[in-house]
Amino acid sequence: MMEPERPHILTFNEIKQAAERIEDGIIHTPLCEAKISKYMDYNIYLKCDNLQYTGSCSERGIRNAFVALNDEMSERGVIVPSNGNMALGAAYQGHLLNIPVTAILPERCPPSLSQRCAELGAHVVLVGETVEDAVSYANKTNRDGSQIILTSDDPLVMAGLGTVGVEIITQLPETDAVIVPVASGGLLAATLVACKKLKCTCLVYGAECAKVPKMMKALQSGYPVSLPVIPNIAQGLSSAVVGENAFATIRGRLDRMLVVDEAYIARAVINVLERERLVADGAGVCALAAVMQGLVPELRGKRAVCVISGGNIDSGRLSRTIHRGLGVSGRLMRFAVPVPDHCKGLEILAEAIADKRAVIKSFGTEQIWVHSDIGSTWANVVVETANEENALALKEHLRNLYPTIKFAVFEVDEKHKMR
Repeated sequence: MMEPERPHILTFNEIKQAAERIEDGIIHTPLCEAKISKYMDYNIYLKCDNLQYTGSCSERGIRNAFVALNDEMSERGVIVPSNGNMALGAAYQGHLLNIPVTAILPERCPPSLSQRCAELGAHVVLVGETVEDAVSYANKTNRDGSQIILTSDDPLVMAGLGTVGVEIITQLPETDAVIVPVASGGLLAATLVACKKLKCTCLVYGAECAKVPKMMKALQSGYPVSLPVIPNIAQGLSSAVVGENAFATIRGRLDRMLVVDEAYIARAVINVLERERLVADGAGVCALAAVMQGLVPELRGKRAVCVISGGNIDSGRLSRTIHRGLGVSGRLMRFAVPVPDHCKGLEILAEAIADKRAVIKSFGTEQIWVHSDIGSTWANVVVETANEENALALKEHLRNLYPTIKFAVFEVDEKHKMR
């Protein structure tokens, strides 16, 4: 009877070799001080790997694997099951290195993403609901082993991802902590190995969305645990289970694992867009969201690097994420208010809103299905405010004028609700 294959524990030597292989094939992305640092008690730096050609750090791992096994992959071809980022990286690097790529994507992936993969020369197959469905399909259609299946838990891919950690310590030797988004764990594991080797005192934290906390569950259980994948803002992190190789590398060495509320991920997307002038997806900003949520008070006053791992977000999803973030931060407020049904009723309401420098974004009235005073009209209003303080001031002002006003509450965790 054959013994089960043991998980591969990544070494720094593998990362060092990867750095040499991919030197001329990837972008050495900037590490810059975050402007949000001026408004918080943290010295935050951003490692902007969303600036890779295909918009994510996955390109590093793909490039390393493609160069290391170029002859074999060119002959056999590669299958890449992915939520999107790995597929894009594989399509681009496959085009550069003449490697045939088949990208297996979930059916619900944005059309623009699958289109970009196809434009880069990959054969695209849409199947199932999750990346695990894509992996199962890849294994089923490749039973004869004619093609190479490449996942983020592959040691060569992990080694390439580890160059993120090498660059961080090289660019900022004074780094005290690094916070890394967690999908299947390959980026976290590889960054941990690199950072701990180059600076043993550097803390390394992982960050994942609270809706799919697979790494936290794995660490608590002592082994990878499969969880149901619930749709969320950080779709790029929505793996049902962490990789065995990644978990074996991380186990017993990770300083902390952070579980981030979806509301703060939406707010982080807006922050990066408005303050840093960067486009990042929900998965990419998860590390910064953890700081904004106040999960790392021990890092106050220290140099903390947040890895911005990806920026592949389609315009529709970006729009929805922005509106969600504006809502949970109080900058977008919805309410229903009874106003007198005469020529001055709506004018008084508009003046009350303008007095607090808020802007009306949507407005409608309801006169038929109203069971209160026949002399009143219910106005359904959406306004945009400058910040939370402005929103609270507007609420107080309107409640004084209209005691029966009703404000909508966004469906987020109880501790994050605004009333």
